[in-house]
Amino acid sequence: MVVILYKRNASPDDHVLDLLESSLKEKGVKVFIDRHLKIGMEWAQKIEESIRAADWVIAILSDAASGSEMLEYELETAADEFRKRGTPKVIPIRVGDLKPIDGPLASLVNGLQFAFWNDTNDDERLVGEVIDVVLNQPEETDPHPTRVERIEATGGAVPATSKYYTIRDSDAEFEDAIRANESVILVKGPRQIGKTSLLGRGVSLVNQLGWRCVSTDFQVLSSFQLLHEDHAMRVFAAMLARQTGFYYDFEHEWLDVFGPSINLDNFMRAFLEDRDEPLVWFMDEADRIFVTPFSNDFFGVVRSWHNARARDPKGPWSRFTVVIAYATEARLFIRDLNQSPFNVGRHIGLQNFRIDQAADLNERYGKPIERRSDLEALQFLISGQPFLTRRSLELLATKKMSFSTLMDVADRDDGPFADHLRRILISVSHNPAVLSVVRSSLSMKTPTNADGIERLLAAGVLRETSYGGVDLVCDLYTRYLARHIP
Repeated sequence: MVVILYKRNASPDDHVLDLLESSLKEKGVKVFIDRHLKIGMEWAQKIEESIRAADWVIAILSDAASGSEMLEYELETAADEFRKRGTPKVIPIRVGDLKPIDGPLASLVNGLQFAFWNDTNDDERLVGEVIDVVLNQPEETDPHPTRVERIEATGGAVPATSKYYTIRDSDAEFEDAIRANESVILVKGPRQIGKTSLLGRGVSLVNQLGWRCVSTDFQVLSSFQLLHEDHAMRVFAAMLARQTGFYYDFEHEWLDVFGPSINLDNFMRAFLEDRDEPLVWFMDEADRIFVTPFSNDFFGVVRSWHNARARDPKGPWSRFTVVIAYATEARLFIRDLNQSPFNVGRHIGLQNFRIDQAADLNERYGKPIERRSDLEALQFLISGQPFLTRRSLELLATKKMSFSTLMDVADRDDGPFADHLRRILISVSHNPAVLSVVRSSLSMKTPTNADGIERLLAAGVLRETSYGGVDLVCDLYTRYLARHIP
């Protein structure tokens, strides 16, 4: 079976979709496309089931699709299933441009072999290439080679120098912790709340201080690179060495007798002793490590670097800072928090924008929302969620949508936040405990499942109330989930 992934209501993506669907079916290939389903819980489950059961996944990737959260989720699902059983294989089709795809999808597809389509003159060639691959490609072909390394994630991140970067209370605390050269700084918050943007500010600060700085975005690493502990630890070390030009004799120093953890520890000591100035290691998307078989060992090594400060206050560890950005609750994955860095160091939690911060951002967008009452209405709708706030102001500032239209269509399946909302729907539909909490919240009942509550708080779907309870973060989530969850 072939599953075709695409961004809804994008042109010319629809033409390529219809072309491939009809051509593959003519060859007797079973094709799944989600447009034939009604959006809801069954829709979300059917998409995942179809991707996981597929032999091939074709992803139609135009510039319009590059920011699609739904496509990102679907491709992550395909990669996860491939890691388990070797299929589905992914065929990315670049539509309308020859340059690599940008945005959140970059780390998932830019290391793959692309097919290209520019206009209808390419129809016949594209169909021939896709059919030839689907019907004749040898089974042993690996559709997930090593992904292209990148230092800073681009999907949704706001550059440190951008005039649209909104400074929150957490920024000052974060910068103070870096200046103090603290050992462990933990940056926690749900997706699209600004963790990567904050890390970017940290990188700029470290460069201004004249310190050494290295960054690892774990999301860009392939499944193969994270499959075996020794290989993964060596990849981490090699990436740090490559970024700074540090030479390390891996052949003679990285020895099997020591094991992965001690080898990484030996590398870091040599790395620190090579220079006298402080070193900061920024780790983004650390959730990716939580689900690996070696997560406890890796974070145990990080904890040992923190402990080493007390044992050897004049040693190299006193000038080493580790910054870890993550979204999900660490205790759900780490077996022993006392042997990890997640119960030590500085904890920095990122929050949604306050109304005054949203008002300031509105000014920097040219004040597309003129009335305070309208700004308050938007704040009630999205509760200052950073991505949704910026997306709203962008649509209004570019006059792609009026304020009244934005408010009317915000929760629609073809609205401006459709990808964001579908991603949330799928994420809350997977876990029965999570789903029960959502249903309780929608029916105004007090949820009781502690595990489900904790997961939804970490995901940014629930928030704690002033009276000690929890409820859905914003009216947008309430309206959308109420329509799709029975």
